[in-house]
Amino acid sequence: VEQVAKTAMAREEIRRLTDELQVKEKEQSKLDSVLQMAQLEKEKLKENLIKLKENDSVDLQKAKELNQRLNEEILALRNRVRSLDSEKKMLGEEVERLKGEIHESQENEQAENHAPGKIVGAEQKVQQFVIIISFSLLTELSFS
Repeated sequence: VEQVAKTAMAREEIRRLTDELQVKEKEQSKLDSVLQMAQLEKEKLKENLIKLKENDSVDLQKAKELNQRLNEEILALRNRVRSLDSEKKMLGEEVERLKGEIHESQENEQAENHAPGKIVGAEQKVQQFVIIISFSLLTELSFS
């Protein structure tokens, strides 16, 4: 009887341990499935990250190229402004010189008893010069 009781207890213990093992195996199977899904998600995220980095790299390169072109354009425009400023200064000096000639001609006219030919000649020079300057500036602006 004692032997039968021990055997029954052993069988009961085996059944309990078997049930416990099956529960653990089911839990392990669920965890394995969750782990596998997490690994797949990790791979997808990794691929997306690589694509984003590549896109960012391409966008960054495009932005750098655009920035370089804009810097070159800015430099060209600055050089053009310097050139126009220099030309403006030279033309201003020429205008002042011609104004001086006009003034001088007017003084000579008064001294020579009103010699109109000289004044008209100087005034015509100034008018021609102003026309040339205007045409030059319009041409420069239209090509800019």
